[in-house]
Amino acid sequence: MDSIKLLIVEDDDGDIGDCRDAVVIYRKEKNRNVELVECRSVAKALKALDNSFDGAIIDLRLADQGDEGNQVIEEIEKSFFRIPVAIFTGTPANASDDFTYIGVFTKGEIAYKELFDHFWKIYDTGITRIMGGRGLIEEILSEVFLKNLLPQQDKWVEYGEIYPNRTQKALLRHTLNHLSQLLDDDGDRCFPEEIYLSPPPPLPDNIQIRTGSIVEEKQGDGRFVVLSPACDLVLRNGSHDTDRILVVEVDPINTLFPWFKGYTDLSKTKKGNLKTAFNNNKNLYYHWLPETDFFPGGFLNFRKLSSLAIDEFSEKFKTPPEIQIAPSFIKDVIARFSSYYARQGQPDIDFDRLLPT
Repeated sequence: MDSIKLLIVEDDDGDIGDCRDAVVIYRKEKNRNVELVECRSVAKALKALDNSFDGAIIDLRLADQGDEGNQVIEEIEKSFFRIPVAIFTGTPANASDDFTYIGVFTKGEIAYKELFDHFWKIYDTGITRIMGGRGLIEEILSEVFLKNLLPQQDKWVEYGEIYPNRTQKALLRHTLNHLSQLLDDDGDRCFPEEIYLSPPPPLPDNIQIRTGSIVEEKQGDGRFVVLSPACDLVLRNGSHDTDRILVVEVDPINTLFPWFKGYTDLSKTKKGNLKTAFNNNKNLYYHWLPETDFFPGGFLNFRKLSSLAIDEFSEKFKTPPEIQIAPSFIKDVIARFSSYYARQGQPDIDFDRLLPT
């Protein structure tokens, strides 16, 4: 029987009993087990916390103040424990605004069985099995550390003595390359959300954009993607290696297909037209970016390029950008962009002379 491990931080005997009863019922109805680790105080919760949990249910009121559960939240965040958290309390207004929960639920409005459903849905995605302390990433990192980095330690120590900051970044790149190698031969199709980083990782050295940054107009709703080479965007001595930023406009889907109003009730012909465009077979100067909950999608139109002075760029677009095309996907965009502008024509051959009728 599949099982998840949940931390419950609750001091009320009745609520603890209800949660235990819900585990028994859930096991019978869903054939899925929930292992509970019960903590009736902040101190016990802080002692029990680690990355082995698949989730935590936290009551905020554990004493007189009514927000004691926030101390547990702070420890989860400070210690980088990758645990989905649900607040289940009679004082939901006291929940901290600085943490991302799977939900803030009020007692009496939702049952423990429903909370379990939330955690199982997350578990079924594989997130906790990949990112959790017992997960795949931890296993791979341990293997890289023991089999790759430690055997080469003498050389890395030599680099570290001369270039400590560079060496740390180099080791991070080297480790990420090992993680990426696992997926190089993966033939599975990607989900749209994989194409983007939202929000992107923090930018170093006050850099505002990267190659592949999706920027939005301050005035209007137009979106553009930065195509300037990464080397041009690096800050050296406080300035970029370029005085202009190259961007390409994102055309909404209905720019190409005026009839498009959604994905339902489409004829076979219209579905075929969309599929051709989504496979980037419509025109060489279009490149499709799929829609997600945080990005409306569209088509990069390589015929709609703009080169803006850095001051013009800052005045026109919101920065830092909220969305970034992931590095593995921006390479494909750049390759298609380069292919479009590098194409060369040739004289037509008189095939009729070679193939007479």
